[in-house]
Amino acid sequence: MKKVLWAMAGICAAGAGWIVWGPKRVKPVQDLADQLESAWSDHHTRV
Repeated sequence: MKKVLWAMAGICAAGAGWIVWGPKRVKPVQDLADQLESAWSDHHTRV
């Protein structure tokens, strides 16, 4: 019974890891840098 629970926990952990770190969620670093730059400039130009 204990092995079955460990196996189910492992499968659930693998599924959660695949969802979180899946290939669709990866953004190029340049896009992230552009977003950061625009957010930084918006933050500093508001009065």
